[in-house]
Amino acid sequence: MELLACGHAAYEGPFRICLHLAVEESDDDVIRVYTGRGLAYDLLCATCAALDDPGSQLAVVCEGCSERAEEQTATGVRGTPEVRRCDVPVGGAFHETPLALDPANGRCLAPLPDGWLVYTTNALTVVRTDAATDVRADTTTVVRTDANHGLTDVRADAATYELVLSDEEAPDSSVHGVYGPTVHASYDGRFAAVVTDHGQYGAVVDLAARGVVALRLDRGQGHNYTTPFPFTFAQDGTVIAATDWNRLDRFDAATGRLLTERDTSWAKGENYLDYFHGRLTVNRAGTWCVDDGWVWHPVGIPLMIDLAAWREGDRYAADRGRSLAQRDYAWNQPVAWVDDTTVAIQRIGDDDLAMVDGVQLYDAPTARRVGVFAGPKGEMWSVDGRLAVAADEGLEFWDPVDGIRTGLIPDYHPTAYNPHTRTFATLANGTLRTYRLP
Repeated sequence: MELLACGHAAYEGPFRICLHLAVEESDDDVIRVYTGRGLAYDLLCATCAALDDPGSQLAVVCEGCSERAEEQTATGVRGTPEVRRCDVPVGGAFHETPLALDPANGRCLAPLPDGWLVYTTNALTVVRTDAATDVRADTTTVVRTDANHGLTDVRADAATYELVLSDEEAPDSSVHGVYGPTVHASYDGRFAAVVTDHGQYGAVVDLAARGVVALRLDRGQGHNYTTPFPFTFAQDGTVIAATDWNRLDRFDAATGRLLTERDTSWAKGENYLDYFHGRLTVNRAGTWCVDDGWVWHPVGIPLMIDLAAWREGDRYAADRGRSLAQRDYAWNQPVAWVDDTTVAIQRIGDDDLAMVDGVQLYDAPTARRVGVFAGPKGEMWSVDGRLAVAADEGLEFWDPVDGIRTGLIPDYHPTAYNPHTRTFATLANGTLRTYRLP
């Protein structure tokens, strides 16, 4: 067996490196250089990467040397991975309807079984759709709040209920995401919630009971500006929400009754969770939940929570989520369930400075990565086993099995998807613009 460039007679490693990285420890930063062939890459030290011809420094080394080089976290990227596209017509049709509602932001449109839920600066409005996709404003539901105590009682006035969120102080920086309200709706359409992403308060409203507030939410002030409000509706009539920076609880959505009383204090070390909860994304079956939060210093660590175990009696299931990945300075990424056991999380890499656009697929029961492909970037939904992505170019459709973009609706950037009607939507400038799939 011939000696390799590293001086070892061994099997070749899976990628090339500069020989400065073949030493026991290198003090230089590591740069990942994508070759443009699939996700293949080489590794260079920062000094070599800055040369006019960095490729001249690459050498074939043994498996041991390449593994040692990769143990050093890459802090930069050169080149791009291959993005595969094979677009075919998507099918479906656009529909535009005048609608005199102004959502508070792009997160304030949510699907209902027979329409949409819109949160404006002072109202939660139910918009019904008929078979022809025309709409009518039905009831507005609002919850009054005050700045000192958060949510107060609902004041009913015929079919209209005023809603003004607590006047929280916005964070000084939007580096972790845009502060403001987000609207959620339960899958059956009975309950709605408005929470303040990167803030403290929220409320769950019973739409079937004339907008009565069923539950008031307060997750405290512990670094809450770093994550969207950890909240989701489950399929069993419960809600899951953060009640502290490091605690999730389940509540009965109709009564607001706490279902997960337990001790998670520092004194109970085996049950104490040193983790800042993030955006929650539940699969359709309501059996698994991805929690896209972080740990100090900070490192983004998406966790897989076994909701079935939590519901069936494991009181601490939410405090024992399994780690899917460790991503320095990276969390709050788009997440979507491909099916009930496979979840897609955007961005590829281990450090925010050295990540590329794409998707990593994880198996829920094992918490193992089962796939990865480059390309998707933007808000993401699951549609018939495909991934729909509101990208810069328009609404993209991706096959997660083959990692190929299969369709594009140019210049359309929806903010919500309705799985009941297979319809995407955006509401802006007084127009509800929808695209219904066949």
